[in-house]
Amino acid sequence: MLVTRPEPGLSETMAAVTALGWHAVAMPALRAEPTLHAPLPVRGVRAILVTSGQAVTALAGLVPAEMPILAVGAATARRARAAGFAHVRAAGGTAEALAGLARARWRPADGALMLATAPGYGLDLATVLRRDGFRIVRRCVYRIRPARPDPEVLRASVGRGVEAALFFSAETARRFVRDLPRDVREALRDARAIAISDRAAEALATVPWREIVRAASPDQAAMLDLLGAPGR
Repeated sequence: MLVTRPEPGLSETMAAVTALGWHAVAMPALRAEPTLHAPLPVRGVRAILVTSGQAVTALAGLVPAEMPILAVGAATARRARAAGFAHVRAAGGTAEALAGLARARWRPADGALMLATAPGYGLDLATVLRRDGFRIVRRCVYRIRPARPDPEVLRASVGRGVEAALFFSAETARRFVRDLPRDVREALRDARAIAISDRAAEALATVPWREIVRAASPDQAAMLDLLGAPGR
């Protein structure tokens, strides 16, 4: 059972998959590196939007704990609360839901909204909210790098048999496919790919999986429900 998400989140998913009775193998396709090393100026900012746990990790201790946080989903909201943020609200797990939460909570006249993200990420969300009249301050507080799993480790894991693989983002799925050796692609014919979204599922389509299934909602619980226990 391959778990391809990076930290933060990888360890949590590994524990949940193990608790279901699977042998979980960590195979992160990406790694996140915080780039924020000094307090982030937030004067004039009404709230901070975060689309991932990586952003929460980067912000912790470097913005005031009383700054309102709008999180993309429940898991990211939990991480924000655990990091000490006092005013956290969760959206429904997608960028569209996060934009809707921002519209419901604030008006453009209330002040700027900061989008804490990584280079190349969050552009569509920023564009949508700017069209609605919001002033969006986009700040890159972490960066994403390919993890590039060792091909021999990957071959050894697949050689022992893989029942399924979990993909928590479209970018993770794209990177996993991009770095996959041709012989390993063929060896995944008997495995299921469990994707968090339609975009993640589409990115996996070039690999000959036994099947690609999409979670009913964009969260870990829905993905694990599809995985189930061994032999179910």
